[in-house]
Amino acid sequence: MLNLNFMKPGFLRIINVSLLIGTILGFTTNQSRASEYQVYTYHNIPPFVTGSNAGLSYDLLKYFNQHGEGRYSFKLNIVPHKRLDALLKTNSDIIVPWASPDWFGESARTKYAWTAPLMSDGNVYISLKQQPIDVKSTSDLQGLVLGGVLGHHYSNLDEEVALGSFSRMNATNERSLIRMVAGGRVEVGIIAESAARYLVWEEKLEGRIYFSANNHSVYVRRIMLSGYLPRVHTFLDTIITQMSADPEWLAIMSSYQLPPDS
Repeated sequence: MLNLNFMKPGFLRIINVSLLIGTILGFTTNQSRASEYQVYTYHNIPPFVTGSNAGLSYDLLKYFNQHGEGRYSFKLNIVPHKRLDALLKTNSDIIVPWASPDWFGESARTKYAWTAPLMSDGNVYISLKQQPIDVKSTSDLQGLVLGGVLGHHYSNLDEEVALGSFSRMNATNERSLIRMVAGGRVEVGIIAESAARYLVWEEKLEGRIYFSANNHSVYVRRIMLSGYLPRVHTFLDTIITQMSADPEWLAIMSSYQLPPDS
């Protein structure tokens, strides 16, 4: 005899509830996937990257994800500078932390969206504490050997090097530059303060490295957004304006030797 129990109202209600749960789960999964945003950076040096899945950039995205209330998820991609430039030309929806409008062309301020400042940074002069050098102008470098990072352009300084006012010796990266100064291979070095503070601490060179009282330059690092991401822009702006007073974020900054007002 044919069993028709499956046609009873109670059974139909179970089917309807199951379908509703399945629909909700499917919708949630789709929403979760839709909320993931790609973050690209070419800053693969300390303090931004200090190891495998470690560094200030990873902590920044972890902080955003924790405060995203399930609406946003950010994934970090470390790419070469040229790869990032190619992505920006496509006007894709991408997010770039630690950026400054001055580094992305004359139209960058209006072409891309920018958040409130993430941190202040700048290029600083370092030398040996036994032979400290305060650089107020390029004339203070006359006849010296300046250490820099290969491929980096330093405004006003490179022009003076070309004129023969002083010479320049390049290191392959920031860590090598710190060691070059500590070893006395150059009299003075120029490096991003965020990298210098962390690397001097990590290399245990606080007793050997002197920071000039005058910076070569000062700039503000922000998050740059390409494409069309108005809701993400608003979310990031809101979070960033609150971070400077959040003990959790201040503790993260301190762990990388970055002052609270950075």
